[in-house]
Amino acid sequence: MASAVIPVTAVTSGLGVLLNSVIFYFVVTQGRRLYHYLFAGVLAICAVWDLCIFLMMIRNKYVDEVAIYGYAIIPCTMLPTLMYHFACTYINQPRKWTTIFLWLVGILAMLGMITGFSGRIDGVFRYPWGNIFRPDEKLAITNLIALPVWYVITLTSCWLLLRAYLHEREPVARRHLLYVFASLLAISLAVIKVVVVLGVEQGFFLTFGMLATDISAAIIGIAILKDRLFDIAPIVKIGLVYSFLATVVIFVFSFSEHMLTTYVAEQIGGHSELLHIVAVAISIAVLMPVKRRVEHAVDGYFGERKLRF
Repeated sequence: MASAVIPVTAVTSGLGVLLNSVIFYFVVTQGRRLYHYLFAGVLAICAVWDLCIFLMMIRNKYVDEVAIYGYAIIPCTMLPTLMYHFACTYINQPRKWTTIFLWLVGILAMLGMITGFSGRIDGVFRYPWGNIFRPDEKLAITNLIALPVWYVITLTSCWLLLRAYLHEREPVARRHLLYVFASLLAISLAVIKVVVVLGVEQGFFLTFGMLATDISAAIIGIAILKDRLFDIAPIVKIGLVYSFLATVVIFVFSFSEHMLTTYVAEQIGGHSELLHIVAVAISIAVLMPVKRRVEHAVDGYFGERKLRF
């Protein structure tokens, strides 16, 4: 029986791209403070990471492409530094020298990955559930060392936010701090997906990691909708609705195509273009009633506003 890791991870990573990209747009366009741009950097890196995994999943049978997507993830080495700098700036407790040190470490780590000094990608792991890029011995050791460092920095960022939450007395500010803390904690936990490139063949870790980034973005989306986090106007609600509809399309198309190629392809001769046409037709058939329901819900919440395709 075919594994569900590939289609489920494709859906979760695709959702992550949409959510992080939409929220990134509104943070960048409506934010004016340093912490807005730092958090936008976190969102941008999460979106890139999600996009690389999404492409790796939908193109998983093309082994030569897997390594390319692995190298495209390199900017993610800056994520802990951005999270720490954001946390310190958001709670107005700048730690100048620690922040400078972490920026230097992050930049050097990224340069080491780009130049190959820290190791290189050397082929792929062919797990029962699919293919994932394989680091050489040097890069594997680098990742093993970097993993605890990642947790120290990111969890320290979360602790700073949690401590600020415990000392805050104003209700709205407390809720905002709690939202941001939960979001960064989810990102911190998401790095568990790295173990699949270290020889751990359980695809669950990859799927869980991508789901964690979805949860992180969803928390921020809810905070913006409910409590105007970062002073972002509620217009973002429409963007999130479009993201939901696009996610439905991605999920239905990916799942239906996966099921067709797994169970029907042999009867009609391999990977026929007919399968893609059928998958598209199924996606459209599902999208129309979902679109109407979402429109009705939006009309009830926003009055006379209407979604137009």
